[in-house]
Amino acid sequence: MEPFDPVIGNTNIKGEYFLHEGEILDYSWRKTVFENTKVSGGSMTCSLFEDCTFRNTTFENIFMDDIDFVRCHFENFRLVNCSRDCMEMRKCTGSPPTMTGTKEGPPGWREKMTYPPGWEPDKK
Repeated sequence: MEPFDPVIGNTNIKGEYFLHEGEILDYSWRKTVFENTKVSGGSMTCSLFEDCTFRNTTFENIFMDDIDFVRCHFENFRLVNCSRDCMEMRKCTGSPPTMTGTKEGPPGWREKMTYPPGWEPDKK
């Protein structure tokens, strides 16, 4: 695993990374593609993910409190043993993230139908 710091700001992220113990990552990710990626440890508290894609990606053992996912697309995105107080997912598409080690399902996805990207239900 490589340190995560050098890839911050990249728009395409692939590989296995770690966040240093106790690191606070207060960052706004925009239009970033996380593909075949694993990130472990540390903290992403107070971060924003906007218009991002998560494909075959796992976040593991990360403090993810006060995180917002806005208009993100998920394909096989997993959160394993991550905290998620006040996490929100708004206007996201694809499959809801799989969450292991948490008590509730993905926030914002309860009783919500998901549609393929670009498809919207008929509005009457």
